Amino acid sequence: MNKDQAYHQIALACLKALKSTSASSEDPVKQLYSVIDEAFEQQFALLMVELEAQKARLNEIASLDPASHSLADAQAIARHNGTAH
Repeated sequence: MNKDQAYHQIALACLKALKSTSASSEDPVKQLYSVIDEAFEQQFALLMVELEAQKARLNEIASLDPASHSLADAQAIARHNGTAH
């Protein structure tokens, strides 16, 4: 996921919260802060998943035996894309 996609998701969450606030709801500012916090946590969770996947690929590359693996093998591991977010 890139920065623009993350910001877009957070902005959508904010807009949804602003549209759904009613006069009887809690403080609209607190509600908006809560929505922003939740959206950031969701984006952070996605980044952590991506980080773990990258870390696993780096560990796999580091464990390759140079005598039986080539640069192409390492590049194939590095290019492997799992589930897109």
